[in-house]
Amino acid sequence: MILSNKPNVRGIKSTVKDIKYRTGLIGRDQRLFAGLITTRVYGMAVGFIFALLLVGLPVIYKTMVGA
Repeated sequence: MILSNKPNVRGIKSTVKDIKYRTGLIGRDQRLFAGLITTRVYGMAVGFIFALLLVGLPVIYKTMVGA
């Protein structure tokens, strides 16, 4: 049986390429999650104020007009 002393470069390159792709996916997912977490409180506050405006303006209008 003859063994080769040459490394399997093609296999190593494909493994490195796969690892880089997977780490890119993990990094992208982590950046997205971090962005969602940091804007969570701001988004809830804006949504609450918007809901108050949508509900409050017609109520204020009805009380001022007296309908």
